Amino acid sequence: MALLLTLSVPAFANGRAACQVAYGPPLWGVCYAEQVLMAASPLEVALGVKGRTWPEGAVSAYTLLGLYFPGWWATVEVGRGPDSWRWALGAGVRW
Repeated sequence: MALLLTLSVPAFANGRAACQVAYGPPLWGVCYAEQVLMAASPLEVALGVKGRTWPEGAVSAYTLLGLYFPGWWATVEVGRGPDSWRWALGAGVRW
């Protein structure tokens, strides 16, 4: 997924992708790819897809609404997985 997004940079210049592997135990991973639809500083709207391997393998599509400021950021994700809706809140600092 990340490789596909990387190879299509000219068509999707406002996208991002990443993967994370964690050992809890068990060993599991999560990857996502997002495409920014609208960016009007500090607001951003994106569509994405996220895949995970634990507690069971699943892929879900989501919409992200984010606020990105010089020192911090916050996001809200609303998505649909194979069996149910999901939501997530995120926040962080920048330096």
